[in-house]
Amino acid sequence: MSDVSKPLWRRVLRRTGILVSTVATAALAVGMVAGGSSLLSARAVKIDAGTVAPPTPVRVQSLEVVSGYQVPRRFVGQIEPPRKTDIGFEQGGTVTSVLVEEGQTVTKGQILARLDTRSLENQRDVQIAVRQSLEAQAELAKLTTERQQALEARGFSATQAFDQARLTLAGLEAQIVQTEATIAGIEITLDKTMIRAPFDGRIGARLIDEGTTVGGGTPIVTLFEAGPARMRVGLPPDLAATLTPGAEIAVRLAGQTLTARLDSLRPDLDPRTRTRAVILTLEPTDWIYGQTASVELVEQVVARGAWVPLPALKEGTRGLWTVLTMRPDGRAGQEAVEVLYADENRAFVRGTFQDGTHIIDSGPHRVIQGQQIAKIGE
Repeated sequence: MSDVSKPLWRRVLRRTGILVSTVATAALAVGMVAGGSSLLSARAVKIDAGTVAPPTPVRVQSLEVVSGYQVPRRFVGQIEPPRKTDIGFEQGGTVTSVLVEEGQTVTKGQILARLDTRSLENQRDVQIAVRQSLEAQAELAKLTTERQQALEARGFSATQAFDQARLTLAGLEAQIVQTEATIAGIEITLDKTMIRAPFDGRIGARLIDEGTTVGGGTPIVTLFEAGPARMRVGLPPDLAATLTPGAEIAVRLAGQTLTARLDSLRPDLDPRTRTRAVILTLEPTDWIYGQTASVELVEQVVARGAWVPLPALKEGTRGLWTVLTMRPDGRAGQEAVEVLYADENRAFVRGTFQDGTHIIDSGPHRVIQGQQIAKIGE
């Protein structure tokens, strides 16, 4: 039977039942929501009323403000021989022999090279012959002078003849002296055709071979003096001024740390590097000249600040850093700091803190400014 054919009261009753059922369902749902909300609120009130967050445990340390800090500095220098010279002949000529090889050890005065001396030897022989001739003439003049003197004494010879013989002898003797001086000069020149070692040492480079015609001053060999080596290193003027001759300085060379003695400080600055050269003397050994080594020094920097552990730093704004502090009220504070120097474990900083300030030495990311904290170590 359709709804239209049903009596009117049945249709009204049916719709009324549906409406009551819907209202009852909605009321039940509202009641359940309200009941759940009340239960949650009651539990929340119970938790808030009964629980207080404990202070965050942190490790702290006390800052000690000092007037400066030390910075290890490393400077590279070069190993040098005590003396080095490029040896050549004073006068030119043809090289007939070079008597040393590279790396050879030589002693002072040892002959290193020679020039062709045939022309000089010929000149010397000529002068020797001239001297012999003059000596013969001088001998005759001497005898003549003696005879003229005897004849003059007995009145058989004029005074003029005696004076002439005497002056002839004097002239010949003067020529002999001149000839001997010429021979001595040739001997000196002959001696200079040989290069001798000016000191004990080792040959570095052999620059010329036999048969080469060289001019005066042309280097033939390079000679390094034997003895304790030196190290030359450029230092900043302020740091060099703190050193004194005779001081012992650590030198790092070929993986070893050696002790060198400060020999001298140059009084000028290098115009290119604006550094002051310092000369160190190393222990006697078989050094390789030209090898690089480093000097390890400690520079004292004057600055007011304190050392803090690296984990205590927290990046701030505008290139600054911050450290968290523990205030007297037990809450976390914050101080801005500037890092002046840092090594692997700590940093030297300056900032707004005071001597004795307690800072959180690690894990500053776990704490915010104003948070209640508790000290667990210092």
